[in-house]
Amino acid sequence: MAAADLNKLQQLLQNAEDNEMVLAQVRKNMEKLTSLISETNALLDPSYTPERKERKPRAASTGTGGRRGRPRKEAAAE
Repeated sequence: MAAADLNKLQQLLQNAEDNEMVLAQVRKNMEKLTSLISETNALLDPSYTPERKERKPRAASTGTGGRRGRPRKEAAAE
């Protein structure tokens, strides 16, 4: 009888540890979900205006000034 009670106690402790890990994951995911919901609410707000990103000018090419990518095939001399 004592062995069965001990086994049940060990099983309860293991389940409690597993539940603690699951609860920690749920809390972490709820924090992420809460932040995503607040971002979505900010985007759906009628007064929201997106910020324009400023593009950096392209750097001046150095060297021969050739095009990027694979070179064109040259016609074979006959």
